[in-house]
Amino acid sequence: MATFTPAHVANFFLDSGFREDRLVDPLKLQKLVYFGYGWVLAVLDEKLFDEPIEAWRHGPVVPSLYHEFKRYRWTPITEFALSVDWDTREVIEPRISRSPKSELVLSKAWDTYKRFSGADLRKMTHQPDTPWANSFDPERPNERIPDHLIKSYFEDRIRSDIRYYLK
Repeated sequence: MATFTPAHVANFFLDSGFREDRLVDPLKLQKLVYFGYGWVLAVLDEKLFDEPIEAWRHGPVVPSLYHEFKRYRWTPITEFALSVDWDTREVIEPRISRSPKSELVLSKAWDTYKRFSGADLRKMTHQPDTPWANSFDPERPNERIPDHLIKSYFEDRIRSDIRYYLK
């Protein structure tokens, strides 16, 4: 069972962007959440959240985040994702806490991808043999991208990156 929701992960990346004065639009946020999910799945063998990641025309998408931030269209996001604590009936900004390993891995993903635009990240997800490329079917849009494809892809990516830096 996953510990977080997509809103937790989105707020992690939005907070990182706000702290560093880096703009994050909805396209970039979707890809950052996808990459973060893949990194944690590959490195820690844990799911960050239970909501499926789907193969949409512009790449991997978490539907709840799409609906939360679609009002921004192509402009920078200026507010955090919100959720409701049904026990207290409070509206909250979910944060990743009490999970130093997940935070560390997400920080490394942020450091790796923060310099790229949403369009650049989209291009990365559209490369041949990516989980998106192996899942997207224009005849059947919004298909779920299986976790095993995401995990395997990011394990291979991280291994090849480590080998590159060890040379």
